[in-house]
Amino acid sequence: MKTMLKALASAALVASPFLAAPAMAQVAAGQGVAVVDFEKAINDTAAFKAATTQVQTQYKAQIDAFNARSQAINTELAPAQTEIQTLQQNPATAKATLDAKVNAYRTRAQAAQAELARLAQPFGRPTAYAREQVAEKVEAALRAAMAAKRVNLVINPEAVILATPGGDITPDLTAQLNTTVKTVSITPPANWQPGQRQAAGGR
Repeated sequence: MKTMLKALASAALVASPFLAAPAMAQVAAGQGVAVVDFEKAINDTAAFKAATTQVQTQYKAQIDAFNARSQAINTELAPAQTEIQTLQQNPATAKATLDAKVNAYRTRAQAAQAELARLAQPFGRPTAYAREQVAEKVEAALRAAMAAKRVNLVINPEAVILATPGGDITPDLTAQLNTTVKTVSITPPANWQPGQRQAAGGR
């Protein structure tokens, strides 16, 4: 199960970078600052979890093939990585030699990434579609969560140096999304592309 989830996560990154919700939202009557992890809030929704389970079941063969190929590629590239590290640590290594090794590695790694992207498409696309259906409701849900907690500013966890647990309204955002988005589909329209629903204003 963990391996499948890892594959789905990789596919989501390949097929559709995280659909970032507004970094900041304002509620006029709010007071205070809170932290929100948008990705976690979406991942924790009942609708997205159910969709993920559907994808894992429906595309199990493709996910297994992706994981197997990914592992094989990692095994293939590992010796080259080790060789480059060894050459970098050796002061006697000629720059031309190191550059040639690095360029060869990059070329192979890029080809591998493209190959994995193709393998991830069958299950990455429905995963991205399900995520986008939840993500397009984030702004309204965030405003409701902020109003309930009397918050007028939210920041990403990466920007926080120190915060108390009470300063994290991610669970509140998830709860609001759960009331708004009951279910999502894992069957995107034939011509759907990641970001298309948001660009069209959710129509």
